[in-house]
Amino acid sequence: AHTIGTTACEFFSYRLFNFSATSNGADPSINPDFVSRLRTLCPSNGDGTRRVALDTDSVDSFDASFFHNLRKGRGILASDQMLWTDGCTRSIVESYLGVRGLPSLKFNVQFGKSMVKMSNIEVKTGTNGEIRKICSAINEV
Repeated sequence: AHTIGTTACEFFSYRLFNFSATSNGADPSINPDFVSRLRTLCPSNGDGTRRVALDTDSVDSFDASFFHNLRKGRGILASDQMLWTDGCTRSIVESYLGVRGLPSLKFNVQFGKSMVKMSNIEVKTGTNGEIRKICSAINEV
């Protein structure tokens, strides 16, 4: 689903500055040319809430560009980039690369199945759950 969408700088900027003693302080799994681009979008003391596209090559298209970016070391989130760098999941990403930027049929079918599966998750109501204002944080009472 990260073929479309954005994330805030605060969720990945740690990968750009002082990550390690190598690669100019950036996460070595990020393409060095891409590090410069991301640092421009998210400077070290910049606005952490600034939004950056998860697929910087085709922001508003549901296509295979996201997977090609992973192959080129251009995953924004560390968890996304791990899909390529981890030997257990690389072959799955390769199978999703598709042809000429279009997702493979396998990806389209599996994505569709996962959306159906998620739609069958029962909604919690009343005191059995909460609708979060920010997905990553429990609502304050």
